[in-house]
Amino acid sequence: MSFYVKILVEIFIGRLFNMPVCQNCGFKWSWRETFIKMFTFKNKLLCSSCNAHQYLSKKSRNQLSLFAFLPFLIWIPLVSSGVPFGYVLTLEFILYALVLVYMPYLYKLSNIEEPMW
Repeated sequence: MSFYVKILVEIFIGRLFNMPVCQNCGFKWSWRETFIKMFTFKNKLLCSSCNAHQYLSKKSRNQLSLFAFLPFLIWIPLVSSGVPFGYVLTLEFILYALVLVYMPYLYKLSNIEEPMW
């Protein structure tokens, strides 16, 4: 039984915690490097290994925008159900911090700039 659990955990964690890979040279970006590039707000990301321009994939941009909006969706039911504002605000800060920590794992790179729609 533990063999199957181990395989499932490896698959689950492997899919959840994949760092972006340069599509030009295959260099796997570090979490820190991706996190820093997350705040450049540029369409072109420069690979530190081969200096090729990389772009966020369409799927990655959609996932990032939805994932960043997720903590806000939790705010509405909590406030409407009468949870004290201090608790809701604390939970929101924690959730936004977790979102920021996990966002680099959602980055998938492409050699070409894909249209959003």
